[in-house]
Amino acid sequence: MPRPPVSAGATQAGLMEQYEKDRLGHLLASVERHGPVVELTEGTVLVNDPAAVHDVLRRTNTDFLVTGNIRRDEVSGVRGDPATEAWMRGRRATQKGMSPPALEAHRAWLTEETERLCDRWRARPSVADPVAELELLSARSFARFCFGTRDAGSAAPRTGDLLNALTPLISSPFHFPPAVRRFLPRYRRSVSAQKNLEAELRRVLDGPGEGGLVDALAAAGLDAEATVRMLVSNGLASYRVPAAAVTWALVALAREPEVSEECATAVNPDGTAVPDILRWTIAESLRLWPPNWLILRTANGEQNCGGWSVPAGAAVMISPYVVHRTAPVFTDPLTFRPHRWASLQPTAGEYLPYGIGSRWCVGKALADLELATVLSTLVARFRFTVDHMDPLPDVRTTLLPARLTLGLRAR
Repeated sequence: MPRPPVSAGATQAGLMEQYEKDRLGHLLASVERHGPVVELTEGTVLVNDPAAVHDVLRRTNTDFLVTGNIRRDEVSGVRGDPATEAWMRGRRATQKGMSPPALEAHRAWLTEETERLCDRWRARPSVADPVAELELLSARSFARFCFGTRDAGSAAPRTGDLLNALTPLISSPFHFPPAVRRFLPRYRRSVSAQKNLEAELRRVLDGPGEGGLVDALAAAGLDAEATVRMLVSNGLASYRVPAAAVTWALVALAREPEVSEECATAVNPDGTAVPDILRWTIAESLRLWPPNWLILRTANGEQNCGGWSVPAGAAVMISPYVVHRTAPVFTDPLTFRPHRWASLQPTAGEYLPYGIGSRWCVGKALADLELATVLSTLVARFRFTVDHMDPLPDVRTTLLPARLTLGLRAR
């Protein structure tokens, strides 16, 4: 007999008040107070039990649905729906296009670009908001990987424009009916920004040049419009997530100078092999500060996951941030300990910085390459200090350090 979620006993207004004060803190406190599966308020269930987490994500597109697009417009999300099937075909083609030879060819370009970033940083004692500068590098990296020899034009900055336009929609705790939402100025700005990005992507695709991910998508049978949709979605993910992950790793290394020195010493000058300590540092940073800190699903009818019951139509919340701090496999979970990964092997549902199941991060291979290449280059060139960072992170979209300034000292 499946167990029901433990009720937190909060009204929607009460939940909203506490959640908006400190979203991460409230979710973590709810699990610590009530247990691994909590009904935060009627119709909203926080799932933190690793077995249940794995079950929910494994059964995405069937029993647990993605029912909102990038603007939180309602979509079906059910397997068999034409839009869902077209989306999944695009994801499979994207994954196939991120082949080892393509990634290795891209690594050399990314190393050179990161070296140029280091040259600019050498003249400065500190970097205020390093995420912003790393975002530009991530966006250009994605554009170059996708378009090959084509001129990417303004695709990267227009992606940033769309992300900024979407932030008020994504971060808002309020969900207005479609008839109201479409008249909101912030909604209309996001529509305009997306149209501008899509127009630029079509222009790039129609221009001269060859190679890159777009050729792999075409070979897989995607037409131009399906390719544009995949580029918009993947471009948004690749714009901020790698930058956030690298920045959190730099924060951790600034606080743990012995680990920073170990990483710098271990870095291979030609960059062909990622040393263990760097891989462990990345894994531990993603554990403590997963950029994608919240995953949302909707229960497609009454469901049983991992021995827990979930009401029909419930909004299911999974927070990798909370899972990574409460899963029993992680001893001393609040401490940055990269060496734990020398022997650690989390089971399904215990570690999910890239998600699990059919909606896992399709760009993981490119993200892994970017994290290793950029972090190894930066840590080999600089020692870092945290000159300022607000106590609470920015969780409006991706998990970001708030008002961060990193001190720099060249090696």
